[in-house]
Amino acid sequence: MTRLPFAGCCIVLIWPTLVLAQVITQPGAPQPPAGGAAPGPAAQAAVPALPQPPEWAARMSADEQKWIDDVLRYWEARSDKVKLFECKFQRWDYDGGFVDANGKRNPRTYAEGVIKYAQPDKGLYHVEKLVSILPGAAGQPPQQVVQSAELGEHWICDGEKVYSFEANKKQITVTPLPAEMRGKAIADGPLPFMFGAKAETIKARYWIHGLVADPNDANKKNKYWLEAVPKSRQDAQNFKTVRIVLDKQDYLPESLEIFAPNYDPPRNDARQTYVFSKREAQDEAKIKDLIRNGLDPLKLFHRDFFDPQTPPGWRKVVQEGAASVPAGPPPQQAGPAPPPRQPLSIPR
Repeated sequence: MTRLPFAGCCIVLIWPTLVLAQVITQPGAPQPPAGGAAPGPAAQAAVPALPQPPEWAARMSADEQKWIDDVLRYWEARSDKVKLFECKFQRWDYDGGFVDANGKRNPRTYAEGVIKYAQPDKGLYHVEKLVSILPGAAGQPPQQVVQSAELGEHWICDGEKVYSFEANKKQITVTPLPAEMRGKAIADGPLPFMFGAKAETIKARYWIHGLVADPNDANKKNKYWLEAVPKSRQDAQNFKTVRIVLDKQDYLPESLEIFAPNYDPPRNDARQTYVFSKREAQDEAKIKDLIRNGLDPLKLFHRDFFDPQTPPGWRKVVQEGAASVPAGPPPQQAGPAPPPRQPLSIPR
């Protein structure tokens, strides 16, 4: 059975939500060769205990909770309008990294790639560059070893099937989505912060609060800093904490930091950091304007999501069982929400 953990469809999705970038993993499948792409955090950790509220949850004031509600509702309203999205990403994976002679913590791998999303259920996540970071010899800086691009994670969801490229097997695994999950698989996956973020869903599944901005970020006034902690054991299997930085102008995630269930620094620095650049979002009005000018971005964009070609020497395997896309507890029913408004700075 195939699971969709991170963010992943990040696929973080990270805009109308990543993962991030969510990465397709095969439970029990062989791991990639040394220096290849790292398995997702959820594949490495044991089932966690029932999550407990973080200490800050009890200290949140009514004003701060209202600020969170405003941010989430405005985020939902903005992301709902995005029909097509694509961006470039950088990813640093610190799980299995090391501290060098200068005391600097280095990631195990560094990656670059592309994310694409078409509302409501089509997504693409492709690592196009993968670099392994190795400790240097005595007195030398760390080594950077460029890996074959084939070893980078690569998956496509066309709304009906998930295509997972497994370089270690030279195989594309095709897994059908169950009928009840079609049309919402990405938005209702384990990390709803990237695709079609819904305010009530996020509040039902996570404790969430605002963070103090990084004092070293010269552009910190133009961003929202959020932290989310899973409320259910099911979501806690995917990550312990996630930190999101939203751009105030386009309300798209600028960065995403995912802390694995077994994150326990300094002993275990199991986390991934994503930075999203060249973010391009198109709403319905923009798409119609392009069509009037002789360019149909829907047709061009959707070519990425249909029946991907099998590379030479690879094989395509179609699974009989449907993919499982675990979702958190359903959002609580609430009365009509007030019109979303863009929030100001977080109250302290």
